[in-house]
Amino acid sequence: MGSKHKCSICNKETSNEFFGMKEWAIEGTLCTDCYAKKLGEFYPGEHVRVNKD
Repeated sequence: MGSKHKCSICNKETSNEFFGMKEWAIEGTLCTDCYAKKLGEFYPGEHVRVNKD
């Protein structure tokens, strides 16, 4: 198992390690949910994910 980290926003323990964009001014790591939420705030609107396989 990977090491555990605490999300800088919600304090949830996570094995994922996402780092926020410089413009977000968030120190530390983010969990998947908070990272996705911040991305949605930074890039508003509807987005389509593309599978490049």
